Amino acid sequence: MRQLEVENQLRDLVSRIIVQVELATSQGRTDINLALEDAFIPILKSVYNLPHLVNLNRKQKNFPGIDLGDDHDRVSFQITSTTTLDKVKSTVQQFMDRAYYNTFDELYVLMLARKQSSYSQASVNELLTDQFAFNCKKHIIDLGDILGLVAGLRLAAQERVLLEFKRILGEVEAYISFSSESIAPPTAITSNLQMIRLPEAVYVAELTIDDKKVIAQGTAKLGYKGQARGRKSVVKMALLLNDVETDAWVCHDNKLFSFRDIEQCGLISVVDAGSVERLSISDLANSDEIDNVNILKQLLSAETREMLKQRHVRMHNMEGFFYFVPSEEGQRERRETWIGKRTAIRRVFEVKYQRKDPSKVAHQKHFSFDLTFTKLGDDWYSQIVPNWYYSYDSGYRQSRWHDELLSAQKRLEHNSTVRNAVRFLAYFLRGMSKSKEEDDHGLRFLSLLEFNVQDADEAEPVGDDEEDIQVAGGNAA
Repeated sequence: MRQLEVENQLRDLVSRIIVQVELATSQGRTDINLALEDAFIPILKSVYNLPHLVNLNRKQKNFPGIDLGDDHDRVSFQITSTTTLDKVKSTVQQFMDRAYYNTFDELYVLMLARKQSSYSQASVNELLTDQFAFNCKKHIIDLGDILGLVAGLRLAAQERVLLEFKRILGEVEAYISFSSESIAPPTAITSNLQMIRLPEAVYVAELTIDDKKVIAQGTAKLGYKGQARGRKSVVKMALLLNDVETDAWVCHDNKLFSFRDIEQCGLISVVDAGSVERLSISDLANSDEIDNVNILKQLLSAETREMLKQRHVRMHNMEGFFYFVPSEEGQRERRETWIGKRTAIRRVFEVKYQRKDPSKVAHQKHFSFDLTFTKLGDDWYSQIVPNWYYSYDSGYRQSRWHDELLSAQKRLEHNSTVRNAVRFLAYFLRGMSKSKEEDDHGLRFLSLLEFNVQDADEAEPVGDDEEDIQVAGGNAA
């Protein structure tokens, strides 16, 4: 049942985020909240119904006392990884001293780690006046409380929140990897962050499709059945009706965005040709508007999806992860050669047969991975999280035994295997970029980010036994 799957994934993601935040704070990295202010906006918008919620630090650098605010519905948030009463009192004190109650009626303190079992309301009351009320039980929240609110949303909204939590986990793990430079030698760290080079430009144009007409034509010509799931589905259908199969685009606010020159490709068939505009990549990458940054991240994912198609790697339509498929029809096993310090071979796809009846397929095993994109400092990175996907019907449908098979795989995981898996994927993605011309100005995957490396092996050859022992997520060792 999809509802149960989403709820289980949400619980797992939230638990992993909490553990990572607590790990970071135990190591003195209490500023992790700064990396997550923007990331929580879509979730808080959904669960508290705050369409105008923004990052106040975008309006004023280091906005004192609070981080997010919706001055239309008059609700504000402080996001912190510190869970002490003193932190709550400090936040409330600044709120009162700066008379934020003239703009906001409510203040929530969102704790990224587990909040304490109780907080002294009497101590907080000493800071309040008749102009503002703060209830410790209501207004001090953590991710467990957010999870409870998400449970009350419709399934479609829960699925959107699930994707946001996946991005947040990526941001947390990226932050921890990026801020690990202080670890003393001789520790060798290979992160799962791969530097990328952004394209030079983004093209945008106004969509001109008639949704009802497109759906009617899609039903007649493409055999489409059912209702279109959002504008993206309608745009995709319109492109297919024009024999355009590319996924390297994003639609937002009745506009089509792409790294490809819209006037020089099939995308021109669904837009107003006179409205095509070329933007510098910095217009999105350095924008103060969270929507612009999110468009860029979606474009990076869409462009990667299109590039990986050529290498026989698909994106799962529902979950958004990538997985290897056969490179030719009838293939029962696929292996990829890669080079670290030495040449190695990794199995990325295999047909598994039933033990009782070897003539029947039990399931198909796909090497898979999640990619999220994040900006650290002035540079952009993709974060690689290796995994496995078990399917039948060539990967389109998940095996009914997927969870059990994946759990068995997790019990076999160890650090060197994760490290090799991440390095293999980085090599594969980098090779995908190398296939382009040197003067190409598109997306490129570059090198993995490493810290304090001291003569660590680049990548050891992986035998058949070891390559099957992979980690279903987590940081690179």
